[in-house]
Amino acid sequence: MEIRAKFWIENRGEVVLGRGKTDLLLAVDRLGSIQAAAEQFGMSYRHAWGAIRKIEQRAGFKILDTKLGRIGGGAQLTPEGKEFIGRVDSLLRDLQTIVEERFNHRLQELLLRYPLLGGAGTDMTRQDFDSPGSPLGCTVRGLKSRE
Repeated sequence: MEIRAKFWIENRGEVVLGRGKTDLLLAVDRLGSIQAAAEQFGMSYRHAWGAIRKIEQRAGFKILDTKLGRIGGGAQLTPEGKEFIGRVDSLLRDLQTIVEERFNHRLQELLLRYPLLGGAGTDMTRQDFDSPGSPLGCTVRGLKSRE
């Protein structure tokens, strides 16, 4: 059993960027196309382009250079965008690793101490935590059991 956490960057209370949009922008840069990246993530071009515009507005600088047209068109990160997205990607990965290791360690301690929560060797699911009679009395988001 594991606990997962999500992180994102906000500016004045508005989400600028999180893991999903970071991955989208990295895919746009890698593939050279907003359309191709959107398809890879199962979203429409319009949704992807709207998200990218919001990111740029909230970040306060241009992240993506685009060329219009079906032939010769494309997109790539600006130099500033590449540096920013690279740093955000690194930060989010580091935070994810640190927090998951710490939470998983603490969760294992909890499960060993309180066998009714599942204890060693017991398979628990998210439903065990989210049910109204949950011994934890709370909802855990992103709980994933390793098989």
